[in-house]
Amino acid sequence: MKSLRAKFLSLGMAMLLLLAASGCTITTPSSVGSIGDVEIPAGIYLLAQYNAYNTASGDADLATGESARDVKAVLRAECTGTIGDEEVTTDGADYIAQLTLRSLEYYAAVETMFDELGGVLDDAATSEAADTAASVWESNGDLYAANGISQATIEQYLLNNQKAQACLELLYGENGQTPVTEAEYTDYLQNECLYIDEVQLPLFDANTYAFADEEQAAEIQALAEECAATLNEWATAEQGRSERQVSMIEAASEYIPRTGEILGATMESAQALQYISSQLMTPDTLTSYGDSLTEAADAAGENTWFTYDTGMSVAVMCSVDPLEAYSLQELIEGYDLLRTMKGTEMDNQFYAEGAALAHNLDQSAMNTYKPGNIKTEV
Repeated sequence: MKSLRAKFLSLGMAMLLLLAASGCTITTPSSVGSIGDVEIPAGIYLLAQYNAYNTASGDADLATGESARDVKAVLRAECTGTIGDEEVTTDGADYIAQLTLRSLEYYAAVETMFDELGGVLDDAATSEAADTAASVWESNGDLYAANGISQATIEQYLLNNQKAQACLELLYGENGQTPVTEAEYTDYLQNECLYIDEVQLPLFDANTYAFADEEQAAEIQALAEECAATLNEWATAEQGRSERQVSMIEAASEYIPRTGEILGATMESAQALQYISSQLMTPDTLTSYGDSLTEAADAAGENTWFTYDTGMSVAVMCSVDPLEAYSLQELIEGYDLLRTMKGTEMDNQFYAEGAALAHNLDQSAMNTYKPGNIKTEV
């Protein structure tokens, strides 16, 4: 008598022959359902899940010897991170599922709002999405293809990003429903941002990557304080922005070679421009410094040079009124202030509205594309 296993094998072969004879093919779902009135293509689902896996692999508490490339290890590992406003600790499979759903809700909310606002993407936006997708595909196309994600899907996802930006403009842009006013931009710049002029005295040799020891670091700190005093002295005679820039170059030309001497490295005066910068620091940028940089700038006061240890350099900094450095319009355009001011608020709105839409997702279709099938290398 045939074994039960042999009977099942025979039955399976018979079914395959029957399907072949009848011209039938086994296909995977092209969609995993819808959120609101927005259909979720399988490719978008797979891309959202793949991105979620990459996040989870970084948040996973993997055992010694386990790798973020080991899909099974990540799926069973404990993952801890922030999803929305909530601190979440769960297994990798659930963590990925939550992140994937959140991404799909965002996608659907963007598509919904864009249509409601009558949005139309211009040629520049569509070309940018196409060009970026082509570049991504050239770099990692094989890996995306192995995960069932096409170049067209990547482009579709990037177009969704462009639509999100368009919604921001349609709501809060110059010609939007509730445009951000010049007064609001000015208040944001002067009360929530810092515009910093900076001369950096490095704490490491760029050629050998050897860091300063404790004694060298103390010498560089003292040198930075001397540089700050020099710049403050020069500032009394400066007239206008251009003279401030000249002072920064002259200071770097003097103090960078002296920093090199302390480090036992060769740093020429001609390299001065590499060590000076001027930039607007928005709240998002400032978060990486905690409160320390803002407190140091406030303590020094505007237009007064002070020193600040960044860990990579002892920076000689000066906080200035950003509107003395650039016009308001130049700052709005150069630093994408609309996105900086309203972007987080807009993103939160998309997430909330996406979560509130009716969910008609096909669990059996999603099970076809389970995260255990993810490929991390080809």
